[in-house]
Amino acid sequence: MDQNLQDNHVKLATAIDYIYHAFPNLSYRPRPDDVKLLAAFLQSQNPDSPAFLGELMKSSYDAIEIEINKFHSRLVKQHQQLPAFS
Repeated sequence: MDQNLQDNHVKLATAIDYIYHAFPNLSYRPRPDDVKLLAAFLQSQNPDSPAFLGELMKSSYDAIEIEINKFHSRLVKQHQQLPAFS
């Protein structure tokens, strides 16, 4: 994978994690346009907001959707219960 593409992937993944941690009580799975709105809100509240939020704002909806799916996949793996042995 191209290093620049890998860096963008990492920045986007970090931005998604940041948004989910900034809004821990989201009662739904946000769409990419919702994520961009949340990032814009965070940027408007803090002029020193992290640069990766700006990268998210420049990202395509498809790229954001992929990272949202990866985020939820990681959550499922982290909370996966061990099988019950009888």
